Amino acid sequence: MSSSSNFFYNELQRALSEQSFGIARYEVAKPISPHEATASVTMLEGPCVSITLNARGYHVNSDQIFESIEDLLMSLSPKYTQKKSDALFAKLQGLQ
Repeated sequence: MSSSSNFFYNELQRALSEQSFGIARYEVAKPISPHEATASVTMLEGPCVSITLNARGYHVNSDQIFESIEDLLMSLSPKYTQKKSDALFAKLQGLQ
C-alpha cells in the first residue's frame, strides 16, 4: 500500500500515540482497507474497545461519530478525562 492508502492507519496510530498518557495500551490492526483503520484500545478502567477511523470520523460503533480521538476517549473513560485535565494543568503550571 502506498502512503496515501495508509492515511487512516497512520492517522489512527499518530492520534493514539499522542493520547497514550490516558489509555492503558493500544494496537492498531494491520490495514485491510485503505478507507478505514481499526485499533484495539484498553482503557485505564480495564475494558478494551475497538475504535475505527474512517472518512466520517472516529467511532466505537456507527451510532456516534466523533471528530477527534480526544472527544471519543472522554466519552468512554472518566480516567482518561482526569489524566487529560492533569496533563493540561501541568502544562499551564509550567508557563508560570
